[in-house]
Amino acid sequence: MKDRNIRIGIVGFGIIGTGVVKMLLDKVGMLADRTGYRFELARVADIDTMRDRGVRLGPSVLTRNMNVILEDSSIDIAVELMGGIHPAKEFLVQAMERGKSVVTANKALLAGHGAELFRTAERKGVHIGFEASVGGGIPIINAITSGLVANRFLSISAIINGTSNYILSRMTQGGGEFADVLAEAKAHGYAEADPSFDVDGIDAAHKLVILLVLAYRGAVSMDDIHVEGIRGITQLDISFADELGYVIKHLAIAKSEGRDVSARVHPAMVAKGTIISMINDVYNGIHVVGDAVGSQLFVGKGAGMMPTASAVMSDIVAMAKKISEKGVSQPKHNIFTDKKALKIIPIGRITTRYYLRFTVLDRPGVLARIARVLGAHDISIESVIQKARSAEEFVPIVVMTHAAAEASLVRALKIIDRLEVVKEKTQFIRIEEEVL
Repeated sequence: MKDRNIRIGIVGFGIIGTGVVKMLLDKVGMLADRTGYRFELARVADIDTMRDRGVRLGPSVLTRNMNVILEDSSIDIAVELMGGIHPAKEFLVQAMERGKSVVTANKALLAGHGAELFRTAERKGVHIGFEASVGGGIPIINAITSGLVANRFLSISAIINGTSNYILSRMTQGGGEFADVLAEAKAHGYAEADPSFDVDGIDAAHKLVILLVLAYRGAVSMDDIHVEGIRGITQLDISFADELGYVIKHLAIAKSEGRDVSARVHPAMVAKGTIISMINDVYNGIHVVGDAVGSQLFVGKGAGMMPTASAVMSDIVAMAKKISEKGVSQPKHNIFTDKKALKIIPIGRITTRYYLRFTVLDRPGVLARIARVLGAHDISIESVIQKARSAEEFVPIVVMTHAAAEASLVRALKIIDRLEVVKEKTQFIRIEEEVL
């Protein structure tokens, strides 16, 4: 049987766009053999048509005008890889309005406007592919929506930002303080000029919103998720964590709590020797626990040209199949629409163990004062590290707690941080014990 021809239009010829173009040009025969579709790169639109990307496109393909893709009725699939909200959102909506199925890697757009995009897709009878929006080359979207579809998801614990994981990995390996390692990450191309979305946890939160909608089938807003970054992690915390048998990782966490779900992004201590503690540099790891399948861990490159392009191509192939089966009854996967709001448990209601680092005057009785305040708020001390006295006026005291309610801990720390013997705001890091 002759291969079905599928014409592709891409807007955004940056790192990921270049990877997708290379795959479409270099692997056309292999893709045809494996899928039965012959993918043709019809048009590529980008504001910069002069930069050398290591792949040559003629003027009949490369254009500065993305409207050329929208107006070409022969293009079957429109791929958005420009990033940002505008004009990416308008491009996707207009492409769907013109009957094209679309593919995007845009996690920020999906997290903030997913319902609107999927309503348009449903109304026009087209489809949206977004595998590349979470985890780069890791096929986590397909796993949750298809491979693990018979499971009720008990928890998801994930390293899903390569920049923050690289920084914490290098700090753990003795690479210096946060600012030094961030500069190194920028020099290696692992961090943007403005790294705020990555190191402040916003990028991970966007991805967590998508995973929450997929796994728990409810509407979620970014405002529902507690988000902390890694700027406050110091070499002192890294060193104490190592002494205590832990590694600090930046995690995105979702846990089923009856009918509700806790959802948060923050640094966490995980035990040394767990698999997730050994996922370093720009790699991602996603630990999923299903009621039927148990623990599943997905590990791979969470960013980069070719890993992300691989995920985009999986969507292109999936869209081609849906286009070919048009008219055949298909299950609805417009998962962002018409959902009741998922009830997210406030961060103050979570219960976990904590690492606390106090910076205090080096004098007798200080620990006893801190312990009294903690005890008055039902926070039990598991262990203490108090170094020998030194010439320094202020010294660190590290306390590991038993499980406690976060709201109680926050109230206790407000009192402790006002004590005249305490020099600076107390550092606290949650301890996550239910990871592989």
